[in-house]
This record gives sequence, structure tokens and C-alpha cells, in this order.
Amino acid sequence: MPLFYDPNFGSILDGQRIFTPNETGGVNAQRTIYNEQAMDFAAGLRGSFADDRYSWDLVLSHSRYETDSDRPRFLAQALTDFFLGPQLPGADPFFGAYPVYELNQDRYFNPITPAEFNALSTIVKTRADSSATNAQFVVSGDLFELPAGPLAFAAVLEMGTQEYELNADPRILPGQNIIYNLTGTGGGGERDRYAFGTEFAIPLHDTFKATLAARYDLYDDITQVDDAFTWNAGLEWRPLDNLLIRGAYSTSFRAPDMHFVFADESGFFSGIFDEYTCRNAGFTVTQCGNQAAYNYTAFGVRQGNPNLEEEEGQSYTFGFVWDVVDNLSLTVDYYKVELEGVVGDISSAYILQNEADCRLGVDRQGNPVDGSSTFCQFIISSVIRTVGGPNDGRIEQVNRGPINRSYLSNEGIDASLRYTIDTDRWGNFGFQLGWSHVLDQKFAEFQGEPRDSYRDDLTNFDFRSRMRGSVSWEYKDLDVTVFGTRYGSLPNWAETGRIAPYHVYNLNVGYEFTENFRASLIVNNVLDKLAPKDDTYFTYPFFWRAYSPIGREVFVQAEFTW
Repeated sequence: MPLFYDPNFGSILDGQRIFTPNETGGVNAQRTIYNEQAMDFAAGLRGSFADDRYSWDLVLSHSRYETDSDRPRFLAQALTDFFLGPQLPGADPFFGAYPVYELNQDRYFNPITPAEFNALSTIVKTRADSSATNAQFVVSGDLFELPAGPLAFAAVLEMGTQEYELNADPRILPGQNIIYNLTGTGGGGERDRYAFGTEFAIPLHDTFKATLAARYDLYDDITQVDDAFTWNAGLEWRPLDNLLIRGAYSTSFRAPDMHFVFADESGFFSGIFDEYTCRNAGFTVTQCGNQAAYNYTAFGVRQGNPNLEEEEGQSYTFGFVWDVVDNLSLTVDYYKVELEGVVGDISSAYILQNEADCRLGVDRQGNPVDGSSTFCQFIISSVIRTVGGPNDGRIEQVNRGPINRSYLSNEGIDASLRYTIDTDRWGNFGFQLGWSHVLDQKFAEFQGEPRDSYRDDLTNFDFRSRMRGSVSWEYKDLDVTVFGTRYGSLPNWAETGRIAPYHVYNLNVGYEFTENFRASLIVNNVLDKLAPKDDTYFTYPFFWRAYSPIGREVFVQAEFTW
């Protein structure tokens, strides 16, 4: 139920009523039913020509997916009438922002019958389907001989069409307010695309090889995406038999996902933190943590954007593969990826934090913020606040949706070490250790804004480093592998410090009973370790979504072949 003022309690109440299976009509009475149907079809031909010098492949494919869901939900007005009765006149004496009701305590604190429960609820029906049809023709072979070997090439021609339709229950569309605490979205559209690409492998020397590739894409839909030319060039040098040095440069192109474009207007209710009101009152973010005046539920609106443009980018990689000794190899690669026009939604939390910065002229750390910038004007216009009356200044609605961000880059190092030991008596042992480390991240929301480095920003909840390791043992028909992952530190929610690194271990044991039967035991999160605690995160489950809320999982898998 929404927050309300009850004069019998003399306070603002936030009711949460848990219903037992006896009240709902049984364990299965409130289950959501999904009906999914998927179909994939592919047919192909292959052959060769010019005395088998060149080979070709033609593939035609079609896929279709349909899904229906029947989801039980409460009727908003029926729920309010049953537990609260009619709204009383007047405003609450604390903030003047909440409706006034008298809670029906007999109904709220005592069991209800299945018939009463059924009168409060309904079934929300959602229907969706999507399909894709593609044709691809590939030809490859050696064009001619060079002093260091043959010049190999491949060419591809593609044509495809995609379409989807999402039909939400009309009672959950924005503005209806018929179903309690649930809104939805519809949408649908289609897109045609065409592409041609080619790739060459060029032997320059016995120890030196180059690759060169190019591709042209053409899109036909309602967006601002038209066509794009992308290319890639790479070099490989083997100065020693056990050392490979490699590097590459490539450009990229990506059209926006279809639901970013064709989504109808949708609404959502979410818990928000009114950071501007909190900080404007002279409090810190931590001091406003659990205060109802600054933490409440607000309505949001999201809609697709048909004016989206394509995402374009470029990337650089450089590294080496070194076979140090027999069975021991080391791989190290440096990378940098730069993207422009990245498509993505702006979160409500991001909007509200930056609204506070823009209105106040300073961020949480006291750094100056230009409230007249294009970014700030966009952010401020995305938050609709009530003007006048008892709810003056309270957030009424947050508008969000997909946009083309100006710039995003990621720079880092990937490394891995592999070692194997083969024994006749004790089986085979394998050891792997991987490490990924982000050196820098830069971001600009709008054109003309500085490309600020945010890797160490206290609002950045991306892991800066990860380590992965495994130890495996194979003996006759038995194999055992232990995996371990170390996630680096993250900032705490209040941005006053960092949370310690987090370790997770998994186990996989398999046994091949016969040539046709194999069984495996899989245990994820063997130590049943939960995410590290963040004392400044006040919302269940009290940690950021970067961590998994799932504890130990045990699976048994059987495989039959014939």
C-alpha cells in the first residue's frame, strides 16, 4: 500500500501485508504462468568452383519466438478500499504530502478468506512475439601466391529482416492506475538490413603476417541510422618460435536495439532518493538515509526514441603470447576501446543525483558544477516537481529513456597464465590464472562536454579489477575442477569509502560411466558467501546489484548420447 497518514496512530504508515497460502487458495494459486514457443529453421548449400580453388556457402535461416504470460496482481482501488476504506479529508500534519486513511486493523491483522483475496486480484496478460529472417552467402579461397605464401580471402553478403510486437495488458499502461504497483509497455516495429564484407590474410614474411578486413552495412528503418563503413587491420610477428607479438586497429558500428527505438510509453513506480531536497536542507546524503521526507516512491515515464543514431567506435589492441617452457604459456594484451553515440538509458538515480549537483552548483564533494550547461538543462527538465500546495517541491515524475551518449572509453590490460602437467600415474593437472585490470575510463554525456576520467569516481560501481583462477585434475574417467574469482573493491553507496574485495569459488566434478553416459556435480559459490556488507546502503538486499544475491547452488547434470 502507498504511504498514508493514519490519525489513529498519529503517524505516517507504510503498510506491508504478507498473505499465506491458506488465504490465497493454495500454494499454486498465485503462480505466474509462462507459455513460450520457439522455432528455428536453417537450410544451406555449399560447393566449390574454379577446380576447387574457391569454396562457397549459402545459408537461409528463419527464427520465431512467441511468449504469453499470465501474472496475478492486485487491483489498486479494490486493495485500498478493502484495507483502508475511503480517503478522509485534509492533509497529514507532518509534510502535507500523504493521503489520510484509517487502517482497517481487523482486516489487516487477521486472516482473510480465499474468496476475499480473489476479489482483490486479477490476471495481467502480456503477449509478445518476434521473428528474424536472414540470408548469408560466403565465398573464400586463395587468390594468388606471394613470396611468403598464398594470399587468402573471404567475402560475405548478408540480407536480413527483423520485427517484433509487444502487447501489454492495457490496464498497466501509463496513466491507467488500475493494477496495484505495476505498469508496463508495448511496442513494435521492423527493420531491414544489408551488408557486404571482405577479409584478407596477407603473408608478408615467414615471421610476419597481416590481416585486413572491411565491411559495409545498410539499415532501413525509421531511425537516423543509414549506412556505415568499418574496417580492421592487424599484424602478427613471430621473432622466435615460442613468441608471438600482435596488434590490431579496428572501427565499429552498431545500430540501436529495436526496443530502444520502438518502445511505447511506459510507466514505472520506483523508490527514489530526493537528493536535491536533502542537500538543499543542509544535510549530507548519509544523514538523509532513512528519512521519509527524502525517500519515497515516485512515478517515472520511459519511451523509445526513433531519432537515435548508430553507435560508432574504434579500438586498439597490442600484446604477446609467450610459450615460456613446455606446457607453460603467458598471454598479455593491452586494449583501448572508444565509442561515440553509445545508446543507453539514464537511470533515475543518476538523474536525481545530477539534478542536485546542477541546482546547487556543486557535487557531493564540493566541486563546482555548471548549472547552465546543456547537460544540466537536460537533467533538470527530466525531473517534474509539484508547484504549490501541500506537496510543493515534491518529485511528481521522472522522465527517462534512451539517448546517444557523446563518448565512452575503456582502457585496460588482460593477462592469463596457463600451465599443464601430464603424468602417467596420477593423471593430468591444469592450472590457469587470469587477470583483468581497468587502467582508465572516460565519459561525456553530451557533445562539447569534457571527457572526464571516472575510473576512480565514487559513483562508479564497475569493478576495476578481476582475477580468475582454476585448478583441474583429470584421471581416467574422472575430472575435477575448482574455479575461483576475485572481484575488486567498489565504493560504498554513501561514497565515503570502498568495500573490500569479494571472492567466490565454484566446483565441478564429472565422471564418464560409459561412452554414452556422463554425469556431473556442479556447485556454485561453494562457501555460500554473500556479498560484502555495505552499511550505507539502506534498501533490500543492502548491497549494489553488481553482486549476486544467490548463495550456494547445487546442480546434477546427466548427459546421454547415442
